[in-house]
Amino acid sequence: MAILSLSDIYTPQLLAAEKDFLLVYKPPRMHSAPQARSDGRETILDWCFAKFPEAALFPGRKAGEGGLLHRLDYETQGIMLIARSRPGMEALLEQQRKGQIIKEYSALAVKGEIALPGFPKEKPVWPFEGNNGTPLKIESAFRPYGPGRKAVRPVLPAGDKALYSTEIIESRPVSCADLPHSFYFRLKIWRGFRHQIRSHLAWLGMPILNDSFYGGVSFGQGLLALRAVSIAFNDPSTGEEREYSIPSLNGNLI
Repeated sequence: MAILSLSDIYTPQLLAAEKDFLLVYKPPRMHSAPQARSDGRETILDWCFAKFPEAALFPGRKAGEGGLLHRLDYETQGIMLIARSRPGMEALLEQQRKGQIIKEYSALAVKGEIALPGFPKEKPVWPFEGNNGTPLKIESAFRPYGPGRKAVRPVLPAGDKALYSTEIIESRPVSCADLPHSFYFRLKIWRGFRHQIRSHLAWLGMPILNDSFYGGVSFGQGLLALRAVSIAFNDPSTGEEREYSIPSLNGNLI
């Protein structure tokens, strides 16, 4: 595993550049895509393609997206994987389809009984307060929800909708006098849906700090306390297992 450092969480950063892929850090309050937004605001694609124009020279999942493999929400910070070549894109898309690209996130949340409309009556059971070595998997389909369909809600039973899984692999209380009942989470996903982790944790009764969409407590500078901290995949050229990570969020950052 390569541990990559961050010099400034508010600035885009190049974390790694290889033959077939790039790893970049997307800061909070920056859109992932598209290129050349109508409002003129720079996206991570604009920033990346300006430095590596070859990553824009082959068909992407959508027109003009080139090597974009996945997105992070506007408020979410962390690692993004971008294909740098057409063979790299094809190989990484195949890994993505098979659930072989594994992404981990860290989050800070405050426990509370929130009464947000639209969630299923069935609620995931969180069997521990602090990691006891037993991962908890939260699984559902999703549907758009609310004004402008900007939020999402879990759907059970899924019917013919695709299922998305969020696995809690670590949790522990965070010591902060101003935020009682706050917890650190480490989470894993294989394929992602918009707001997946945010909605799943709110459904659990643990909305992420500063997540106004899902009932999160406001605190500090107001940054959403969610960071994509690790990604694992196979190198498209060599087949070698690759894993990269950046520092997790922690109690000192809230």
